Amino acid sequence: MPSFIYETHMHTMPSSACSKSRGRDYVPRYIDAGYAGIIITDHFWHGNCGIDRLLPWTEFVHQFCAGYEDALNEGIKRGFPVFFGWEESFEGDDYLVYGLDKQWLLDHPEVTAWDRKRQYQEVHRYGGCVVHAHPFRAASYIRDIHLSPWLADAIEGYNAGNQQHWNILGMRYAQVRGLPITAGSDNHSAEWMNPSNLAGVAFEHPLRSVDDYVRAIREQQPMRPFLPQELPAWTSALEPDLPVIWHDREEKPFRQSTMEALRGELPWRR
Repeated sequence: MPSFIYETHMHTMPSSACSKSRGRDYVPRYIDAGYAGIIITDHFWHGNCGIDRLLPWTEFVHQFCAGYEDALNEGIKRGFPVFFGWEESFEGDDYLVYGLDKQWLLDHPEVTAWDRKRQYQEVHRYGGCVVHAHPFRAASYIRDIHLSPWLADAIEGYNAGNQQHWNILGMRYAQVRGLPITAGSDNHSAEWMNPSNLAGVAFEHPLRSVDDYVRAIREQQPMRPFLPQELPAWTSALEPDLPVIWHDREEKPFRQSTMEALRGELPWRR
């Protein structure tokens, strides 16, 4: 059966401060690349958001959703599915939230005060899902890697914007934890798109809405990461580039040997 490939992680201007492209600019590029649809996941309140946080909440939400709506309108013209999500940040760890829409945001300004635990609980309460994005990424503004095995529904094991050894660790983390593995391009520019920097999630059937994607993750339905290249075996992985802080179900931090955990030599602390 044919595969239907979906982009799960991408950013538009002006919603994401780091994006170089409008939502509409991506649509023909993804059609040409053979994708079946895209999910816009702009940086939200605590991330690299491009919208003024001093705006009244209603205006903030309208402006935040503008990048998605620009892509959606172009997708409607071309018969190409465009779905909505966002990326929220905490202490350098980022989470992709799917299944909640613009009206939900308008009705829930308290979302800006959530911690990881509250995010997971409330997103579930309203029928969505949470995916830990690029869990082993290192950057100049990140002091520690934070892993919350019980506060995510899936792991973005492969991120096309990451270094490969971070992806190897991410894929292994998902496997050992027993969570679905997703992949995404973390795309910030339509102009710079090429097969080597695109990734996604492949299904044997088309998705009718973002709710189908949420259901596939939460019910662990068949899907597979679509990668531009095969990754080496995880046993070739290097140690994480930064110290790792783990979080239990109550979001309490603790430290343990990450490589021993990934080898399956430690019991999962709940």
